[in-house]
Amino acid sequence: MQQIEGWLKRGNLKGFLLMISELIEYGFDDSDWGAFQVGLESAVQVEDWFYYPLDGRVSICVEISCLDEEGDIDVKVFFPAEEPCLRQQIRAVWMVFNRLDVSPDVQLID
Repeated sequence: MQQIEGWLKRGNLKGFLLMISELIEYGFDDSDWGAFQVGLESAVQVEDWFYYPLDGRVSICVEISCLDEEGDIDVKVFFPAEEPCLRQQIRAVWMVFNRLDVSPDVQLID
């Protein structure tokens, strides 16, 4: 597994997760988002990071820091080494979600 890590605007987390799920053809839905919300709240009391797998065409794992620093959070994305294009795709999504403010109610259009 390879890893990319950096910061992300907390308000853009849902949109970021939706888009990286699209990259791997995973159907991220409200139940996934609910798991993130509950997991982040629970993890604050237990540990500093919340871990969540996304299994689509390939499997990736997302770790999110529960510590919010002025609206920013630390994020790590783990992905298979045999998917070299995925690194650049995730970086591109990350760049967009760090430069734009996206509604927390963002949804994909089918």
